[in-house]
Amino acid sequence: MRDLEKEFGRAPKKVLNEPRPLDLDLIAFGDETRNTADLILPHPRAQLRKFVLEPLNEIAPDFILAGQGRSVSQLLAGISSDETVVKIGRPIA
Repeated sequence: MRDLEKEFGRAPKKVLNEPRPLDLDLIAFGDETRNTADLILPHPRAQLRKFVLEPLNEIAPDFILAGQGRSVSQLLAGISSDETVVKIGRPIA
């Protein structure tokens, strides 16, 4: 994933949360947990981010992120945010 990001022009960040040409994150891998310098699973803030949970809810509403104890749909319902998630493109037929 890092090589692909570099191929699309991602450079080392200079500012926290700066815009990037491509940003790929591994959110979860089943019920796997990791906490290393290179990888944290599940993503440490996935349960707090509407822009992560909304699309995940479309494909796996009953999925439980390791350590959360609540499904993706339950986590999404519990977010109080004015964040707007906009779906772009067309559905794949």
